[in-house]
Amino acid sequence: MTTADLEHFRTILVEREDLLNEYLNSLSAERSVETEKVRGLLAEIKGALVRIEDHTFGTCQVCKDEVEYHRLEVQPVREICLGCITPEEQAILEEELLIASRIHRALLPQKVEAIAGYEFAARSLAARSVGGDYYDFLRNEAGAITKVVIADTMGKGIPAGLLMSNLQGALRVLAHEIKSPGQLVSKLNWWLCRNVPVNKFISLACLDLEPGPGAVTLRYANAGHCPILRVSASGAREYFVSTGAVLGVHEDFRYDERAVQLDPGDLLVLYTDGVTEAARADEEMFGDERLAAFCVAHRAEPPDAFLARLISEVQHFTGKQSFDDDLTVIVLKRKPV
Repeated sequence: MTTADLEHFRTILVEREDLLNEYLNSLSAERSVETEKVRGLLAEIKGALVRIEDHTFGTCQVCKDEVEYHRLEVQPVREICLGCITPEEQAILEEELLIASRIHRALLPQKVEAIAGYEFAARSLAARSVGGDYYDFLRNEAGAITKVVIADTMGKGIPAGLLMSNLQGALRVLAHEIKSPGQLVSKLNWWLCRNVPVNKFISLACLDLEPGPGAVTLRYANAGHCPILRVSASGAREYFVSTGAVLGVHEDFRYDERAVQLDPGDLLVLYTDGVTEAARADEEMFGDERLAAFCVAHRAEPPDAFLARLISEVQHFTGKQSFDDDLTVIVLKRKPV
C-alpha cells in the first residue's frame, strides 16, 4: 500500500475516532452497554492506526495477502481478506452485496420510452456487484427528456455506489430548477463540496438536448469527463472536451457551457473510461483511437446494434467476458428528416 493510501486511511480513521469520542462523552452512565461498544470500536481504530504506523495496515492477519481495498474504504479496521473470512461471514456479505447491487441498479433509468428527434441506447456494466458509473435521462416539467448525464467516480464498489446515490438525488432536484448545463454542473459541484465528504472525485458530462426534426443546437458542460465523441453522417469526427475540472475539488469552481449544431444522422457517443482503458493481458488498452475508428465504421447502425457490437468488440479485444472497471456507454443519434 502506498504512502498516499496510508495517509488516506489515517484521515478516515482519525475522523471516526473524533466522532466516536464525541459520542462517548455524551453517553450517560445508564447506557453502559452502549459505552462498552463504543470503547470497543475505539480500540479497533487505535489498532488500525498502529498498523498504519508500522506499515502492516491492509495486510490480512491470516494469509498475509492484501485486504481488499474497496472493503477497507467501507470499514478501514478490517484485518481479514475475503478469502479468509468464515462461511457465516461470507453468507452475510453475499446478502449485503446482493441488496446493494439491487439498489445500485434501481438508481439507473429503468425504462426510457423516447427522446424527441433522437434514436438512443444505453448500457452500464459494473466491474463488481456495485458500480461507480452513473447515467441518467432527465425530464422537464412537461415530462419530456431534455438532458442526458453520464458520470464516473474514482473508485468502484459500495463506496462509489453510495457517492453516486448522493449525486443522483442532488442532480434530479437541481435539474428541475436549472436549465443551463453549465450552471447545473456548477451548482452540483457546490452541493457536493458542501454536503458530501468527497475524497474520490467525480467526472461528469451533461447535455441539454433540443427536440424537433432537422438541425438542432446542443449545449453541454463537461466536468473532467471523457470527451464526448461526435461522428457525422459523412464520417467526420469531433470531440467535446472538458469545460471544467472534476467535481468535488473546490466549491467555487465554475463550468463553462458550449453550444454545437447537430445535423440529421449525427452520432454522439458518451462513455466512461472503462471502455478506453479496457486492457488485454499485455496491458495494451482499447484506447481513444480504436474507439473512434469503431464509431466511424459503424455509424450507420441503429444505436441498439451499435452498442451491442461495441461491447462485444471490447470483450474480444481484452479476451475477457467481464471487465476490470465499470463500463457505461450512451449512444444518441439524430433522426433523419
